[in-house]
Amino acid sequence: MTNAVQLKEITKDELNKKIQSKDPFELVNVLAPESYKLGVIKGSKKIPGAELEARFRELDKKKAVVTYCAGASCEASIKAAELLSAKGYDVSVYKGGVAEWSAAGLPLEAPVDRAEAKKEKGDCCS
Repeated sequence: MTNAVQLKEITKDELNKKIQSKDPFELVNVLAPESYKLGVIKGSKKIPGAELEARFRELDKKKAVVTYCAGASCEASIKAAELLSAKGYDVSVYKGGVAEWSAAGLPLEAPVDRAEAKKEKGDCCS
């Protein structure tokens, strides 16, 4: 049985406020590159969950970290947050992911067909 870590969660509105305030933090999209077609929240680092164990040192340990993936049904952001928490990072999970962000009309870096993103919101982490 696992020794579950209590992870902090951040809402869409809290994340948007954090981005707008220009607070220094690390926003990490943990989706596989082929999922970037869904869009990427502006300012995100792209570190696929499968590569995080090897690449976690790219993140500044002095800054808070927020992980996200496709949406509520995607668990990659939770797994990434657990890994980073175990490495001593101050990490929160944005469970709404790209699907919620896009549905709210918030800015994405990659142009995306919002209807397509909504249709694929459960598609994650292949």
